[in-house]
Amino acid sequence: MSTSFATRLKQLRVSLEESQISFSEILDIPTASYRKYEKGEREPTLSVIEKFFTHPLTQNHACWLITGEERPNADTSNTQMTPSDVTQSYNKDFESKFIQTAKESLLFICHLGWFKRGKEVNFESCGKILLRDLEPFLDKNAGSQQKKVS
Repeated sequence: MSTSFATRLKQLRVSLEESQISFSEILDIPTASYRKYEKGEREPTLSVIEKFFTHPLTQNHACWLITGEERPNADTSNTQMTPSDVTQSYNKDFESKFIQTAKESLLFICHLGWFKRGKEVNFESCGKILLRDLEPFLDKNAGSQQKKVS
């Protein structure tokens, strides 16, 4: 698996326009280990392979990455996804999680009783709660955008 896996791993990373560092960070794989996988010097563990199957950016290419073949019984009209399709899917996943977290934060604020008729709303406190809950999403997205510019 090593040489062909290593070649396909590099092809996938390059097609997604990611550096080795950013790609390893996106997948939560130590950069030194990732580099060894891409060079064919080391075989990935099952937990590393699982990351390719579960991450929205790579899950549609995981079978190809491991076997060199498309998924069995895959819809042939959708097997050739472009990197922009994968990135768009990843962005939609990010947006969905961001919106869900914002909704949960707003529901929490409502649960606290801060939005009631005749009661003055402390929007600064509301903003702090939203920032606290959404900051991980903002940091992650800003980091990935900054890496693409670099």
